[in-house]
Amino acid sequence: MRRTAISIIVLTVSALFSVTPLILHKGFIGGGWDLSQHMNWAEQVNIGLREGILYPRWMSLSNGGYGSPTMTFYSPLFYLLTGFLNLFIPSLTISLKIATIAGFIFSGFSMYLLLRNFCSNTASIVGGIAYQLLPYHVFALYLRETLAEAFAFIWLPLIIHFAYKGFKQDRLSNWIGMSFSYAGLILTHIASAYIFTFAIGCFGIFLSIREKSLRSSLKFIMSFMFGISLSAVYFIPMLFERKFVHIEWMTKIWGEFQNHFLFADKHSYLHLEQILVLQALFVIIFLILIDYRWKKHLWMPNRNLVFFFLLFILAIYMSTPISTPIWILIKGLQTLVFPWRWMTASTFAVSVLIGLTIDSFRFSDYKRDRFIRILIALFFAVVFINIYYSSQYIMAAEPMQKERMQQILSDRTDMATFRPIWHTQQKGKDWDPSTEEWMPVKFKQGNGNIEIVSWKSQSRLFNVNASSESIIRVSTFYYPGWTALINGEGASIEIEDESGAILLSIPQGENTVLLEFKDTPLRRFAGWVSIISIITAFIAVFMEKIKVFNPFSSGRD
Repeated sequence: MRRTAISIIVLTVSALFSVTPLILHKGFIGGGWDLSQHMNWAEQVNIGLREGILYPRWMSLSNGGYGSPTMTFYSPLFYLLTGFLNLFIPSLTISLKIATIAGFIFSGFSMYLLLRNFCSNTASIVGGIAYQLLPYHVFALYLRETLAEAFAFIWLPLIIHFAYKGFKQDRLSNWIGMSFSYAGLILTHIASAYIFTFAIGCFGIFLSIREKSLRSSLKFIMSFMFGISLSAVYFIPMLFERKFVHIEWMTKIWGEFQNHFLFADKHSYLHLEQILVLQALFVIIFLILIDYRWKKHLWMPNRNLVFFFLLFILAIYMSTPISTPIWILIKGLQTLVFPWRWMTASTFAVSVLIGLTIDSFRFSDYKRDRFIRILIALFFAVVFINIYYSSQYIMAAEPMQKERMQQILSDRTDMATFRPIWHTQQKGKDWDPSTEEWMPVKFKQGNGNIEIVSWKSQSRLFNVNASSESIIRVSTFYYPGWTALINGEGASIEIEDESGAILLSIPQGENTVLLEFKDTPLRRFAGWVSIISIITAFIAVFMEKIKVFNPFSSGRD
């Protein structure tokens, strides 16, 4: 108990060091394009929650007030968490800070939990600290400002931990733990989930070969699929509604994936190559140590170490131009745009290897063995360089100016790739509010008076007194889910050419118009899949705890 408490304290202190600027400065850190997206989405999700919408998919303030189905495509968990915190904490900035800090703290905890399967307590703590402090993790926060991606670091060790436990202990709770962890990753950052799915699959194959258990392999696959069903409320609409938005604009905005490999000039300002070299130095020291001890017939490494080394090699391979044929062959990879995102997986693998290296030193006679002392010195020199490199990001972080904060919350920029396909005016560009004077509702044909009764994130209620049959234009992008009632009766929605705005035919006289953004049959189905999956998981774990029912309990092969 005492040892666990010390571990928690040490990892918490390490995480707080990583996020020192967030604690010391009053405002948030940075203020670039990515952060502006995160702040806007977090605030709009909070608005939706305040209106009683449990999963706000439509960002009504984006694109100059025309809206965007952003949360149908961008993983919502981080923003739901921040929005929920903002219900009780008046400041959006403080809510974002708490969620971000929690991500760093719990990422260290999860890595510690994984390493305890292979290492001593001290080595597990060191691996957890490395996971929090390695430059790419810190870089994701301070330079790229990708808050959701940094938060996703929590889930990677948990997935592998529960999968490993599942193969070793064959308990239902471990398989369900893997499912929830994988669902958490999907719901936090879909790009990281896509990348790590390859790692999960490889780990399953690795353990299946090692354990030689067909039954455990089938459970692994079932757990993987169950994770998708838990996240179905997001995953299914994201997958099947892509045809309704301009995903193809992605390359127009960021360029082809070939331009973003490591060692490509176009992104050299990110210093990712230096981060890769620092990671590689850890791996080289680890390999030298293992080789040396192997030749000395000393401590033999756990066979699981092979997987983490190969994962590092795979991640680096996928980040460099030599993997181009794979990117061309697997079309889904190209939607990642930035191959260096695979450094999330390499950071995970290196953190595990750091813990294992520390554990190996523990079994070494470093007092008598000069070569081991040299390796230890080199190891800690690389540790110092990594900490120094990370500290440069931390020390260079500057608080966002108040004026920039106000600009972000007034511009309401959003990703052009999520604009509905019916909008074709501003192709692949940031929204330009100067193209027209925004009016919530106006007459396109005919004339009369319009009175706005309420204008909420997913509903618009207004009265129209038309002098003749007219067509009104609502400054909201059409997207499947928008429905219209005129005087309580269903009305068809037309779509304006090029702008993609909603058009309604209004009869002469006084009319009450209600527009609502509702779940489509597909979204309702996806929601029920998630609900039923969650209920099933809790019932199964409860039944296992009372030892009444366990569909997986049949012993090992």
